[in-house]
Amino acid sequence: MSDGIMWLIVVAGGPALLVILIAYVLVTRRNRGPVERRESDRATDQLYREDDRR
Repeated sequence: MSDGIMWLIVVAGGPALLVILIAYVLVTRRNRGPVERRESDRATDQLYREDDRR
């Protein structure tokens, strides 16, 4: 009986944990505004320019 319960936890618990994790990420993820995107792109371009100079 104990093996059956453990197997149920593994088979049902794994996917349930994965669904909870995905839901958490989707809920907590936020979209960046246009100003943040521009600033991030500018910083990325600057890093690439610095890397090209080396």
